[in-house]
Amino acid sequence: AYVRVREVGGTGNNMGILRLVSSLAGAPMFWFSGPLTEALGNDVVLVLSLLAYVARFLNYAWMKHPYHALPAEALRGITFAMFWSSGSMYAHKISPPGMKATMLLTMNAMYGGLGQSLGAIIGGKLQTNFGTAKTFMYSGIFDFCFVGALVMYLLTRSDRAFT
Repeated sequence: AYVRVREVGGTGNNMGILRLVSSLAGAPMFWFSGPLTEALGNDVVLVLSLLAYVARFLNYAWMKHPYHALPAEALRGITFAMFWSSGSMYAHKISPPGMKATMLLTMNAMYGGLGQSLGAIIGGKLQTNFGTAKTFMYSGIFDFCFVGALVMYLLTRSDRAFT
């Protein structure tokens, strides 16, 4: 994201302010994400989080000024907090007795290890071939299609919390 901010003329100062906005938006969301997940269910919170990523990606694709990234950075705090809290609660819920820490470790490894590594590799290749703005556009489209497929799957499950 900060590569895109730099492309539209952003400075280190701009990026610092954007990071501050992201942190300020995410901190209270960690507090409220537990009750939100209990009220809406893990499935709904996951879908909302992924839809917020679509909005973030499209925001980065279309921005023309460094501060146009402010909404995306505010959403970053919210999407990560919602996803991480909901994912942690779900991992805790489905883990066998005595395996709660192992499930959280596995989730962290998939997100922080495999997911971020593959994202950096694939994103870097796309950025090299298509440019940063188009990479964000394609990522938003892909994520939107993924959310559609996920919703279709969630609607077919018999134990669904998603209606």
